[in-house]
Amino acid sequence: MPEAHPYRRVLALISFDNTAETIARKALLLARLNRAQLVFLHLIEPDAALDGGYPAASAKLNADSLEAGAVRRLDFMAAQLGAGEAECIARHVSTRQATNPVLQSLQPDLVVAATEFGLQPGSYDVLILGQGRRPKGGRLVSRLMGWLGGAFQPAAL
Repeated sequence: MPEAHPYRRVLALISFDNTAETIARKALLLARLNRAQLVFLHLIEPDAALDGGYPAASAKLNADSLEAGAVRRLDFMAAQLGAGEAECIARHVSTRQATNPVLQSLQPDLVVAATEFGLQPGSYDVLILGQGRRPKGGRLVSRLMGWLGGAFQPAAL
C-alpha cells in the first residue's frame, strides 16, 4: 500500500462570504498537521462596470488597490485565527479563465475551497467544503429525538 505523503504547501481559496472562516480554519489545521506552508488566496473577479471605463494605467492602479485591500483583509483574518504564518495573496483575475494558471504559479499540494471555482486537475489535491444543510424538518426531528431521549432515561440506582 503506498504511503501518504504530507502536504508541503496548503492553499485556501478565500471568498469573502460566510464560508471564509471555515475554509481558513480547515486549511490552517491541515497545514499545521502537515507542518506545511499556508497560503490564503483571494481572487478578485474583474467587474466590467468598474474596470471597463478606466484607461490602461488607471485600470492597473485600480487592480493594485483592490488587491492591496484584499490582502489587508486576509492579514486581519489570519491574525484573528492565530495564523500569522499564513502568506496572504490577492489576484485581480477572471476566476473562470485564470484560476488554474494562478494556482500553478503558487505550486500548492492541497487546495481547500468552498466551491470548485472551475478547478481543473493539476499537481495538487482539492478539498471542497460544502455547506452542511439540514433536511426539511430537521429542527422538529431534533426536538423529537431530544424528547424521546429524555423520556427513556434509565432509572436512578
